[in-house]
Amino acid sequence: MNRKRTNRLVAILNIIAVASIYILAFSTSYLLSSMMSGENSGKSVYDSFIIDTLLNNIQIIMVLVYGGVGILNIICAIQNKEDKKICFWQLAFGFCEVWSAINTSLARIVDESDVIEWIDKILFGIIPIVLVIINFIRIKKNRPKVIQIISYVGVIILAILNILDIIGAYWSIIAVLMQLIYIHFQDKYIEESKSRKIVNLILYYIIQVILVIFFLGMILVSLLITKVNDVKWKKSLSELYNNITTLQGAKTKELYIPVEKNYKYGFINEAGKEKISCEYDRVTYFNEIEIDNSTYYIAFAKKNDKFFIISKTNNSIEITGNLQKYLKSIDNHFTPQMLEMFNKDGDYRLAYLQSFEFFLQAFTRGEKKLTQQILEKSDNDNTITLNEKNSKYYYTNKNYSILIEPIYEDDNEMEADDQYYYDDYYDEDENTYYLASNNTKHKVTITKTNGEQETSIIYLTDFDEDDATLDTFTNGYIGFEDEENKRNGWIDENGNKITIPDTYIINDIKDNKVILQADSTEDYNSNEKPELHFIIIDMTGRTLLQTTALDVYDDMYLVKNNNKKMVLMDKDLNVISNEYDKIISTMQMDISPQYSSYY
Repeated sequence: MNRKRTNRLVAILNIIAVASIYILAFSTSYLLSSMMSGENSGKSVYDSFIIDTLLNNIQIIMVLVYGGVGILNIICAIQNKEDKKICFWQLAFGFCEVWSAINTSLARIVDESDVIEWIDKILFGIIPIVLVIINFIRIKKNRPKVIQIISYVGVIILAILNILDIIGAYWSIIAVLMQLIYIHFQDKYIEESKSRKIVNLILYYIIQVILVIFFLGMILVSLLITKVNDVKWKKSLSELYNNITTLQGAKTKELYIPVEKNYKYGFINEAGKEKISCEYDRVTYFNEIEIDNSTYYIAFAKKNDKFFIISKTNNSIEITGNLQKYLKSIDNHFTPQMLEMFNKDGDYRLAYLQSFEFFLQAFTRGEKKLTQQILEKSDNDNTITLNEKNSKYYYTNKNYSILIEPIYEDDNEMEADDQYYYDDYYDEDENTYYLASNNTKHKVTITKTNGEQETSIIYLTDFDEDDATLDTFTNGYIGFEDEENKRNGWIDENGNKITIPDTYIINDIKDNKVILQADSTEDYNSNEKPELHFIIIDMTGRTLLQTTALDVYDDMYLVKNNNKKMVLMDKDLNVISNEYDKIISTMQMDISPQYSSYY
């Protein structure tokens, strides 16, 4: 065997290695499956033996391919030491592949990403530039061809881009191309020793067959399986969309809220009336989807190990065939990982709806835009605009006027800790620390229509000095904290200041009710989970409601009652729904244990 044939075989191996890596990187099967992979293994959505074998052993396969092909190139470069051009490119590609093998191995056992990153810059950035300069100097006397100069310039450009983190080590592709070019101009017959011929046969022919059959073949088959199944999936999904357009109740826009009772799911409306009984093992929110320029509202559900698309009249389409196969694969392989991600502490059924909602997104794979229908809070603008003059801010209503003067403390009067905290606001020219707006004390003067005037030093936590605005509670009251941060309070419509103990946070004031939350900061610093406490009082201070779970909406409240069940209440705190283990109006309701009746 002559050296030219040997070099050609090595170049073919390089092409196979590079092609395999890029096929793998851009293979739909790999991308979908890696999304579902755990730390040590993965499962494809198609439950394919070939794809799963590839996924579960990808780290080992990649190391063997990188290392094996790299070593072959280095050995062949040594054999071509008289031919500086081929030797250079084989060394370049060889070192690139060997380091890729080491890098892939280190990534699993070493967490020093910065060290690996700098080694990458040296090997694929600095060293290639040095080798190019040395090699160019050595061949300069032979009048290098234009293609040689172009190749070296290309390596230098890509190496610089690698140093700048703009591109990876893609100059290895140039290395393969240049090997092929120089092999073409190499002498046709160069005699080799018998021992070298044996090495060539063992190392090149046999390993080439192994790579082609077991690695490249496996990837190509996995890609083929993916493409075939993708065609089936798209056809089945198109048929499902057509069936949705005929589904009774699919155009009902009314908001439905998922609820859970006795480990089963159903739906209620905003008035608290049960619209779909709790009969499903899993559900999603209802999602808005557009099909043929029309809007439909559907939910994804599971019952007795079967999957359904349901409408708001509880008419359903059972998902069968290929779509059912894909869904069961996702459910079997992905559900435990998804739930563990949300539910590391093993709390009761946390994130069941959110994880199932993800199935619906993965199921359609972006073919259709899905918009969740959730119980949203109003976006009322509770902001008042202030008049500003000479760093003083004014606001007047029919009952009182208010003057706000921010107090900027001189650095000599501030404690060391405060200076450290507020360094970002230090003005060197004025030798003054400007505090963040929500940490700045304010001199507030309130003048009532009867002439009565009161001046105090307080914190206006929702005052934005830059925009000259002040956020208020829903009913327009202005929130504040006293100068010692010991009491919270509000300024009412008549300019009166009302305070409460600092053990409570004022969430909102609306409908002549003050919604308070116990300050559980100390509980959060302990090892035990904090139990939240909410209290609703009227404007006289009389307690109307106490609960450990509360969410407030425009005209209703979501609370946990004395039976530890979730109910909806109207704005007058009258119960309007049945009791449920969970009412899942938002993601927070699904992933927070205090919103479950089991806590």
